[in-house]
Amino acid sequence: MPTELRKLASLAGPRQFVKFCMVGSSSFAIDFGVSYMLTYGLGLWWVLAKTISFSLAVTNGFFWNRRWTFRAVGHRRKREQYAMFVTFNIVGWALNVCIMKTVFFISTGAWHGQQPERPMFVLATFAATLVVTFWNFFTNKHLTFGRKRTTPDAA
Repeated sequence: MPTELRKLASLAGPRQFVKFCMVGSSSFAIDFGVSYMLTYGLGLWWVLAKTISFSLAVTNGFFWNRRWTFRAVGHRRKREQYAMFVTFNIVGWALNVCIMKTVFFISTGAWHGQQPERPMFVLATFAATLVVTFWNFFTNKHLTFGRKRTTPDAA
């Protein structure tokens, strides 16, 4: 492989991560804005609010990551990619909620279901997002949007 192609190939991962983070920022804005509004504006339980906001944000993330970040149109069927994307993001959501709950526990010392104070909600959201970003990037880059591996024929 010529040197120029190797350089471009080595930059693909970081470039995709930057794009992934840009898409993630729009998904984060949707997730945070909707969950905050539902939790503090409408008084919904924060886990239900996060579930609703997650559903909207994950669909946004799938669309833009498939088309722009990974340019994975045609590698697998769209519905197969969407199912994988949602599955990995559900694991990310569970990690997110667990991290948020842990931050709430550390700050209050209680596991009960009370609404967290607003500053703690913001802090917990950012802490969880930092961790879950890496989980989502690596699973979706390599599994959801990665090219299907072909197995050699067993002849």
